[in-house]
Amino acid sequence: EYYIFMQKIVTFHIDEYGDEPEVCAAAPGRFHLLGEHTWFAQGNTLSMSINHYLYACASRRSDNNFRLFSISLNERKKISYSGLRYKREDRWANAVKAVISAFNDFGHHVSGLNFTILSEIPADAGLGTPNALKTATALILRKMFAPKLTKSDLVDILEHANVQHLNTYAHRADILCALFAKSNHCVRTDHRKKTADIYPFPIEGHSIILTDSRVPRIIAREELTARLDECVEAYELVKKQPDMPKNMMHLTEKMLEEIDIPESVRRRVTYIIRESLSVDEAVDALKRKDNIMLSRILNRSHDGLRDRFEISCPELDWLVKRSLEFMEPSVTNLVCSRMTGKGFGGCTYTILRDEDAKAYIEKVGDYERIFGFKPLIYKAKPTGSARTF
Repeated sequence: EYYIFMQKIVTFHIDEYGDEPEVCAAAPGRFHLLGEHTWFAQGNTLSMSINHYLYACASRRSDNNFRLFSISLNERKKISYSGLRYKREDRWANAVKAVISAFNDFGHHVSGLNFTILSEIPADAGLGTPNALKTATALILRKMFAPKLTKSDLVDILEHANVQHLNTYAHRADILCALFAKSNHCVRTDHRKKTADIYPFPIEGHSIILTDSRVPRIIAREELTARLDECVEAYELVKKQPDMPKNMMHLTEKMLEEIDIPESVRRRVTYIIRESLSVDEAVDALKRKDNIMLSRILNRSHDGLRDRFEISCPELDWLVKRSLEFMEPSVTNLVCSRMTGKGFGGCTYTILRDEDAKAYIEKVGDYERIFGFKPLIYKAKPTGSARTF
């Protein structure tokens, strides 16, 4: 299937532009197992690349213009060299423009190109489509214009594209997951480092199921930003106290009790402290092949997102509850479920025994009748890193 998509995008590129692509790239989607909201405090994240890919290819033009064609959206964009700045109406094309601009900012001149893009990553599900597009673009540009760049260099360029040209945060966990992933492994990001650690994941005998709740997430970005801002403001208060740590990850719950902040904010900062520690605990469980402890850690994280960080919703909680009905005290398999991403909708991931996957999907059949949204279900496997061809 992987190579079928590659052949498909090459055919579309030739039909669209009349020439063969010089470079093709494939970048995986991803979801976060733990810790996606700890980045601002230099915390840890545990992520997994999945075998749903975005494909891109490019050929040179004789001028300095850029032509972008998205097969999946059936949309085309024409961009001049002077038009690389962010424009709201360019939507998905801004990701490509930002990476081109970042390469130029780092002294690697990018000349005119024809781009073709094809994504099989589930759309609007929070599974990393924009990051896959940026990563695939960066790999193509490296091969064509700056082949000596290292992965660490690409991390710098992609973070620069995010912060300076897309006015968002660095997304380091997303970038490292795409660049360092390995089949049947998960990826640990320490936000103080530009390389990732990878750990074998107990996939044998287990199924990974991503369930898109299809809940409209109009408020997700604003509400999540508000939660994080509250945590930052609380820590600024902490730092004014004598003998308090300079790094938020060294903050303890006992220290938090010493400052005057609303109880709701205290709960959210407590979640951040516990979540970063949970990544280390999960890695330890992976090393010891302790599926019971790993299940407990991942399930506990969803409880924290629901009760402390408060970014879950009834639909996500219902899906998680259906998954946990397959837990049996005497069974040592991995059985867990958690929301992933910005919250207030989006996806849950569920990991359970292969023989229980069909029964879980049947249980989810009641979801539309209860909530009015038809969920989308995807099976996934941990896959390798982005690459060029």
